[in-house]
Amino acid sequence: MAIPAAESPITESSKVEAENNRFFTLSLDMFFIAGFDGYFKRLNPMCEKTLLFTSEEFLAKPWIAFIHPKDRESTLVQLQELSSTGETVTFENRFRCKDGTYKWLLWNAALCAEEQLIYAAARDITERKQAEEELRQSEERFRLLIKNVKDYAIYMLDTSGKVISWNKGAERLNGYQAEEIIGRHFSCFFPSSESRSGKPEQVLQKAALDGRCEWETLRLHQDGSQFWANVVVTALRSEDGRLRGFATITRDITERKRSQAALEQANNDLERRVEERTAELKAANELLKREVKERQQAEKALRQSEAQLREKAAKLKQALSELKQTQTQLIQSAKMSSLGQLVAGIAHEINNPVSFIYGNLDYAIHYIQSLIELLQLYGKHSPEPPEEIQDLIDEIDLDFVIADMPKLLSSMKLGADRIRQIVASLRNFSRHDQAEKKSVNIHEGIDNTLRLLQDRLKATATHPAIEVVKEYGDLPLVECYAGQFNQVLMNILNNAIDALEEAEGPRSKGAQEMVSPWLSGSPAPQSCIRICTEVKDSDRIAIRIADNGPGMNEEVRRKLFDPFFTTKPIGTGTGLGLSISYQIVVEKHGGQLTCVSEPGKGAEFLIEIPIRQTRSEPALSRCA
Repeated sequence: MAIPAAESPITESSKVEAENNRFFTLSLDMFFIAGFDGYFKRLNPMCEKTLLFTSEEFLAKPWIAFIHPKDRESTLVQLQELSSTGETVTFENRFRCKDGTYKWLLWNAALCAEEQLIYAAARDITERKQAEEELRQSEERFRLLIKNVKDYAIYMLDTSGKVISWNKGAERLNGYQAEEIIGRHFSCFFPSSESRSGKPEQVLQKAALDGRCEWETLRLHQDGSQFWANVVVTALRSEDGRLRGFATITRDITERKRSQAALEQANNDLERRVEERTAELKAANELLKREVKERQQAEKALRQSEAQLREKAAKLKQALSELKQTQTQLIQSAKMSSLGQLVAGIAHEINNPVSFIYGNLDYAIHYIQSLIELLQLYGKHSPEPPEEIQDLIDEIDLDFVIADMPKLLSSMKLGADRIRQIVASLRNFSRHDQAEKKSVNIHEGIDNTLRLLQDRLKATATHPAIEVVKEYGDLPLVECYAGQFNQVLMNILNNAIDALEEAEGPRSKGAQEMVSPWLSGSPAPQSCIRICTEVKDSDRIAIRIADNGPGMNEEVRRKLFDPFFTTKPIGTGTGLGLSISYQIVVEKHGGQLTCVSEPGKGAEFLIEIPIRQTRSEPALSRCA
């Protein structure tokens, strides 16, 4: 924790220009400034990092030379619209990288006629484009499979019940060609008695209300003959809940019905013979039924009693959960204050589309596996298909498609899962995703936190790079609340970085002495954070985080863990971070959190927690 140095007076315009330059340099998006002469005038470092060209190479060529030849005309049209209307335009194109490849970029461009400049921000959307193309190809393959299935009649209805699509299975099962049936109401498949009674309309109403309607019924061939069918009608709704139509799957079960009828007849005959030969057991059966009924009544009463107890327990659990949520609101507020800048753009841009893709992959895998099994079953029962089908099988290399499709979907699922894991690792710092105690690797938690703070550790125009020295001991897995403990690490490391950034003047006369005794004898670089871990007394672990910042006096150190105490300017700190960290370490984990610091000698924070959470009373000391 550091007290900020007094700032030298500068003009308001200089401050604004410095802040703009800092945002321009630190932005994760690419910023370009182009002149009306067709050349770039300025760009930020992210342009070089993403596209691999140096600034000199960007400025040496007309910007149109970097655009994919097929996208140049559309790009010029967008810029003409920008010139004529003066309003911001948004468009996509492919931009050449230094290695000869192209990346898809999403542009926002604005015109400044007075300066004769075009200001543009660009974002790399190559991975999104590739995912969209893979999804389109997957949907096309699925559509072709559905179209060519012959053992099931699969067709679509509009909201009024008219046929709008027709596959080969439907042609074989119902006898209609696509051109004969598309546009007709699906009531033509029902026997006349069911049509007159309103059965088709009832089916659509039930499917629209419940989501699906399944039943077994007699259906009509085109020639008027009837067959038994299992019919499933599923309502199709858009994301906003509007009904868009119905999907219908019909399977011929005539042979099964005949087998069932024969089986039922055999069962009836057997039941009749059994009844004739077991009359003497009737009294015993009646007695047994009474006993079973009494037992069922007793079990019912017991279940009701258990249900009441479970309901009371659930209410108590809910009340306790609400109390815990109230207690953690301050912690949540401080956490979001520390990490909001890191997570803000990620959740909406990545998590939603990835969840959509990931959530549908299991269905796609299941559907495609079912279709593969269907094709294999068809091949088993029809080893010599017609020549036209065999030609298509050879043309598309069906065996390879069947073998490769699960691998392809598995690869897609693995990639989507990896992205979800990355997003989840960030969300662990911004909300309580891990509310239960778990045995975790403390070093992984420290490394993950440092990765999230990597941008703050790099050198900037106003601050040198901050070196992190890790001296890890051999730690076992530690039982703790992982999400909350990560927040403690984030708060302490953030404060250490703040202290180094706010230190007065560069250390040009050698490394500053660090107060931490465990660091003595090892010279510290200009800006340094050292992290040491060790096992203490075989049942506790210790984490030391020290910086060679300006340190603090005894008065500040004693108030360090008090709620709302801060030495930062108004608007830049809440004074809750270290207070909440203290509560997490001491009250939640039965550990200790202390600080050692002297003016001009940096600061060291010591965290100690049990390896196993068995303590019920928190430690009392706050500052050593």
